[in-house]
Amino acid sequence: MKKIWIIFGVLLASLVLYKTFWGSGDLKTPGIKRTSLDAGDQAFHNDSTVARTVNQEEAAPALGVLKGKYATKADSVVAFALQRYGTEYTYGGVTEEGFDCSGFLTYVYGQFGVTIPHGSSAQAKLGESVAVQEAKKGDLIVFTGTNLEDRTPGHVGIVITNPPKAVQFVHSSSNGGVKVSELEGTLYQKRFLDIRRVLP
Repeated sequence: MKKIWIIFGVLLASLVLYKTFWGSGDLKTPGIKRTSLDAGDQAFHNDSTVARTVNQEEAAPALGVLKGKYATKADSVVAFALQRYGTEYTYGGVTEEGFDCSGFLTYVYGQFGVTIPHGSSAQAKLGESVAVQEAKKGDLIVFTGTNLEDRTPGHVGIVITNPPKAVQFVHSSSNGGVKVSELEGTLYQKRFLDIRRVLP
């Protein structure tokens, strides 16, 4: 009987260690200060593309962030945005203390001399529209809000991939703060409105 309890204990300890270090247990993301006014957008932010750590030095290589000097302004914008990974979501936020979706873009692009107004509707009119197949790093990606029937801008992010890779974007979500998501095969694809080229 004693051997059975020892084996049970070893198996239980192994399971705990697996969940802690390799399993798909609860992601260690910061708490959310505030959500949107109705908190309804949380259902649209559940995706599996979030890196499994908020430690920026560990997360960056997995996301393909370049180190050192960057070849283009778009590379620099993407690297800078990804360095904010895990920053809390704050409704109306435009600082390192917390961002909402459009505030994140206002802040990031502003660091590179590109003036972006705060507000997804205003941001959706910037630059020129490009086909999703032509989306490039540094482009602005526009989505509806949480109501799929309302086809007006309500959420934005920054594209972090170049073709022919699938479109990934970094954004500030009310469910997890600044994180990375994919367009294809997710609820974001249903919400997708446009890609806007705002960088030269």
